[in-house]
Formats: sequence, C-alpha cells, structure tokens
Amino acid sequence: MTDQGTKGFEVAFLGYGRMAQAISRGLDQGGLVPYRRQAAHDVLADHLSALSAQRGFKAAAGNRELVKLAPVVIVAVKPHQVRSVLEEVRDDIGDRLVISIAAGVTLATLASLLPPGAGLVRVIPNLPALVGHGMTLICAPYGTPPERLDKAKAIFGAVGNVAVLGEELFNEGTAVSGSGPAYFFLVMEAMIRGAVRLGLTWDAARELVLRTALGSAMTALESPELSLAQLRDQVTSPGGTTAEGLLELENGAITALFHRALKAASDKGAKLA
Repeated sequence: MTDQGTKGFEVAFLGYGRMAQAISRGLDQGGLVPYRRQAAHDVLADHLSALSAQRGFKAAAGNRELVKLAPVVIVAVKPHQVRSVLEEVRDDIGDRLVISIAAGVTLATLASLLPPGAGLVRVIPNLPALVGHGMTLICAPYGTPPERLDKAKAIFGAVGNVAVLGEELFNEGTAVSGSGPAYFFLVMEAMIRGAVRLGLTWDAARELVLRTALGSAMTALESPELSLAQLRDQVTSPGGTTAEGLLELENGAITALFHRALKAASDKGAKLA
C-alpha cells in the first residue's frame, strides 16, 4: 500500500457529509484512527473548516491534494458526483485503497474510473451508523487481498456491524439494511399513533414503543438459539391479548406486505444501478 510519507494521515474523506462525519467520529472515538490522522475535503468549504477546527482533522484545499495525504480514501460524495471526482483524482490514486459509500455505483463502474493498481471496496452503510449501531454491507472485486477487505471492515466496524455480501445480492441486502430503518420507523410511528388513540399521551407512547422495540431487538440478538417464532411464542399466551393483536396483523397480511416492500426496494435499486 502507498506509503504515508511524513504526513501521518491514515484516512482521507472525499466529501464530508453526515455519513462521512459519522464514520470519522467512530474512527476517532474507537481509537482506530484519531482525528489528527484524518483528512477531508468538501465543497462546503466554510462548514468543513468549522468542523476541522472543532475536531482537529486536516481540511484539504482540493480533491487532488487530499488523496495524496493518506493510503485509504473514502469516497463519500453523492452518487452523481462520483465519476467527475474520481476522474479528477485518478492520476493521484496510485495503489491506494479506495472505499466507496456511494449508493448504486457498482464495482465495475468504480474500477473503470481508477488506475489498475488501486484497491477497491464498495460499502453500503445505513442510517444507524450515525449513532454507532450501523449495519454496513461490504463487497470487493474477486481476488482482492484479504488485508484490504479487513481494513475496510475495521473502518466500518467503528460505526456498528459489518456483513460481507456478494455484489450480486447488494440490491436485496440494501432493501433490508439500507431501507430497513425507514420501515421500522414507520412501524414504530404506527404503534405510537395507535397507542395515542387508546388514550396514552404522545410522549408516553413514544417511550413505550421505542424502548420495547430496542429491547425486543436486543433479546433476539442475545438469544441466537431461539427463532423469532419461538420468542414470539414466549410473549403469546393462548387466547390472550397478544394472540388477539397478532391475529389482526395476520389478517392484514403483514408478512406479504413486507415482502412486497422489500421486493419493490430491491427492484428500484437494480434500476438505479
């Protein structure tokens, strides 16, 4: 991998929006790459300068200057900007590891914009990465050295969990982990509104629903020996209140509805790619 030289920077962010800021913060807070060994460039120069002063990373004057600073470059610009940005820095990439978080930009497209010796990893983080509980999908071209994939996994492990998935399943995976938070937010909102209709205050309903959702997810994660159906049975007494509520959800074909939603998101991802 390209030598860091005397600069001491380890990670460079091409674009420093909300997701890049979350990754940057996770790297610093986890002790993997402190702010002082990070660099970034963004078109919003004043905002970048303010964040640089606050956090202590280097704000580079331009994209070409930026990529020369570190052996790992995270492409965090909007998908429609990827081509122009990578074309601009192509001659300066060398054998650096380039990690793209741009949705819908495939490995083949990215590879066509990079020099032959560059490392390449594509990732899809999700919104909970902003609070350190992300679920990031990772893929790389066939034959990628394990150490390059491990580097990407370590970086995104700083903001949550990581799953290596073949790119041929990225649209399906993104429909679950990428779009999934929106579905859970909708379900939680619907439960809150239902609870308010029953007489609870909005604040009380929100606390009950969000804490119940969090606790349920943690219970499932910490009980891998039990299926979700088995866990559901632990809450459901024959002829009880939970059974009555579940019947209403089943009458509404909730499983089929979620399947259609995931399929629609996956198909849209394929069209955008």
